[in-house]
Amino acid sequence: MFPILSFLFLILDKLQISKRFTNTRILKIVPVFFLILFVGIFLFQNNDPKEELSIDSSPPITVSEVVEGVVNEGCSEWKGSDNFTDCITGTSVSVLTNLNTPLTNVILFDQNIYVLQKNGLIFNFSNNSNFLDLSSKVGLFEDFAESGLFSLAFHPEENYFLVSYSDKENNLIIEKFQLDNSSNPITDTTEILMKLPNSQCCHYSGNIIWSNYFNDFLISVGDMQNKNGLLHSDPLDTTSPKGKVLFLNKKISNPDLLSLENSSVPRKDILAYGLRNPWKTYEYKNYLFIPDVGKSREEELNIVNLDDFKESTKPFLFGWPHFEGTIYYDLIFNQILYHNENSSVNIREYIKENTLLPQVYYSHEAPENYRAAIIGGGVIQKSNSKYFEQYFFADYLSNEMFSYDFANNELKIMPLNNLGGSITSMTINTFAEDEILITTASGRLVSLKLP
Repeated sequence: MFPILSFLFLILDKLQISKRFTNTRILKIVPVFFLILFVGIFLFQNNDPKEELSIDSSPPITVSEVVEGVVNEGCSEWKGSDNFTDCITGTSVSVLTNLNTPLTNVILFDQNIYVLQKNGLIFNFSNNSNFLDLSSKVGLFEDFAESGLFSLAFHPEENYFLVSYSDKENNLIIEKFQLDNSSNPITDTTEILMKLPNSQCCHYSGNIIWSNYFNDFLISVGDMQNKNGLLHSDPLDTTSPKGKVLFLNKKISNPDLLSLENSSVPRKDILAYGLRNPWKTYEYKNYLFIPDVGKSREEELNIVNLDDFKESTKPFLFGWPHFEGTIYYDLIFNQILYHNENSSVNIREYIKENTLLPQVYYSHEAPENYRAAIIGGGVIQKSNSKYFEQYFFADYLSNEMFSYDFANNELKIMPLNNLGGSITSMTINTFAEDEILITTASGRLVSLKLP
């Protein structure tokens, strides 16, 4: 709304209304002024769930300097799920490096810390060297805030890794690289494992993780839909890869057939579906943590027990676009059907009955601090830590960190200083005690020492 009003006032300023205008000119301008005012009021009043403020469109926080040091200021008020219990101050914030270009991810593997730059360069922070340069392949689109390099994942035993990015034709790419004997990437013999066209601007997701539970890579794919607030059925369509968490290699899923045609065949690689833009998934023991970025009202964190999938082989359903967090929308658009034996019926009742609601959710319109775009993190696994088995995540827009004791259903807010840019990713630093690493849209790798 505020950018729109600023634009309206700019137009008025360009008209140069001043005392030197004649009465005739004023009479000509007055109708224009009221027309602009009416448009502004109309846009403000129609700021409903069809209008979006999220990671796609919100500018990063801009401050001249990062505020380092211990955070002792209190938390903003919580508005969301009823498991919020406490505000914890005392987190120590320090900048490890500033690469002066937007960062998208930080990955730890084999005693190395890899920092992913939006432009396609992967930097090894541990030995201060460039690991891989994909800038000639990565497509950066001026109007697509989420385009670029997304994720990196190593096979834990075999000598290769995967990367994901948007290419210059706006496809989501999963590419495989072999490693040489010195653990350097071999760039002249690569393999494209997945290529998904994106007809819109964003919501690629593209997160890749290795699953010890399934002994396979898991690929997160967004709904690839955001332009003009358009909604579609692909996240619910079990014949489509969009809006899903997919197995890379395994075909062990048996979803029900939700599609336009009864003659279609559901995919056998779906672990979860009905997602909008999951960033980023995380596996711990038999649990999978799936944060999903909301559209205009709620952010959500879903936690599923993978044993349930193993027993039923039915993928987990999260309901988008009929559900945004806990909010249900009775949408009317190009509906797919639920095909069961000899009948084909509307999917509304199926979605209501089978959608899993999130364990943690929160409203964008918090009283003191506007929140939007949940950033997934990880679980502290060291048993001697007082944060043992707590899951940490962040919010892109509010620059807050949260800890969730999922065993006891207790959520805590941990405020942060201004970081000089919005949080784009976070991960537990397993090489240190009670430390979390985050990347920012302004190019900083930041260390957060827990109090």
